[in-house]
Amino acid sequence: MKNAFTLAELLITLAIIGVVAVVVLPSLMTNVNDRVNAEKIRSTKYKFTKATDHMKSLGLIGPYNSTDDFVDELQKYFKIAKRCDANHIRACWPTDTVKLEDGKEWDIANTKTGKQLKMNNDDTHDYSSDNVAIITADGTPMILNYNKKCEALDPMKTYSWSTSNGKPESNATAGCVAAVFEINGNGRPNTFRKDVVVFNANGLGSACALEIDGKCFGAPFSPTPLTKAECEAAVAEGKLGIKACHYDDDYWAGAVKQCNGVQNMPTMADLGKIASLLYEGNPSVGAEQDVYNLTYNNKASQYGFPEPHFWVCSGEENGTNGYGAYSRYFDTTSTGWNSNGRGYSGNLGLCLGD
Repeated sequence: MKNAFTLAELLITLAIIGVVAVVVLPSLMTNVNDRVNAEKIRSTKYKFTKATDHMKSLGLIGPYNSTDDFVDELQKYFKIAKRCDANHIRACWPTDTVKLEDGKEWDIANTKTGKQLKMNNDDTHDYSSDNVAIITADGTPMILNYNKKCEALDPMKTYSWSTSNGKPESNATAGCVAAVFEINGNGRPNTFRKDVVVFNANGLGSACALEIDGKCFGAPFSPTPLTKAECEAAVAEGKLGIKACHYDDDYWAGAVKQCNGVQNMPTMADLGKIASLLYEGNPSVGAEQDVYNLTYNNKASQYGFPEPHFWVCSGEENGTNGYGAYSRYFDTTSTGWNSNGRGYSGNLGLCLGD
C-alpha cells in the first residue's frame, strides 16, 4: 500500500496555513516597517551629526548670529540639495500639513522660528532666529533652528555617540541645532512622532500652549529664582518693569526675567480666565476672588500644567514696595489668589507668545 494525503487533508492544511498567515503577517509587516523607519531616523541623525562632528574638529560649531549663518557653514560639510528660508518653508517640505498628536493639522509653512519647535529662550538658549529648511542629498526634508547662545566646542575633545540598534546615532556636536524632519516624503501617515520626527527639538506646532481672549501664552515653566542682587540689577537696568526687590530666591522675579518683562506675563484677570478652561460650568473668576466648590475637568495637563495642584505668577507686584507679587492657585475644587508669592518655589511662569 502507498501512503498519501487525501485532497481533503491538503485543503484543510492549506486553510490552516492561510489562517495563520492572516493572523501573523500583519504583525510581521508592522515589525518590519517599524525597523525600516527606525533605521531611516537613525541614519538621518547620524549623517547630520557626522557633519557637525567634522565642524567641531575645525572649531566651527559656533557661535553664529543666526540659523542662516550656521547653515552657510554647514553646507560645506553636509550635502544639501535645496535650501529654503523661513518665508518659503513649504518649498522644502513634501506636504502642506502635519497631523499633530492631538489630531489637529499643523500648517508647515507656519514653522517660522524655534518657537514652533517648542524651544525656550533663556540665559544659555536663543532659538529666536528664523528657521531654515533644507532637503538633504538623499531627499530628506529638514527644518533647522540654531541656538545663537550655543558655546563653541573644544575641537580636540571627542564626544561619545548615542546608539540605536547597536549603531551610532548622534552626539553632543549636534546639540546646538533643533530640528524636525520627515522620512516618508509624500507617503503616509504624515503624522508627528511617526514619520515626522524631532531631533533635539521639543515639539512641533503653535507656540501657544493656551489662548485667553486672543492672547497667546507659551508653555508653563518653573522659573529660576533671582538673588536680591540680581533683582536689584534688573531694577536698575529698568527693562523688566520690576519695582523693588527684598528677597533672595525670588522666583517671581525669575519668571519676569524669563518672560523678558512684566508686560509679557498674564494679568491677574488673565489668570482668573484660565479657570474657565479648567473647571466645568465656565466659572467667572475675578482677579482678586477665591472660588470654591468647583468641578475640576482634569484638563490642566492639556495646557502644560501639572495635575492637580499648581500656582501661576502674574506680572503684577503688590504695591510699590516690592514685598509681594500676585499669583493664583488652582486646585481640584477651588481657585484663589495670593498677594505675597515671590519666594514660593512652586510658582510657575507663563509668558506671552506670538
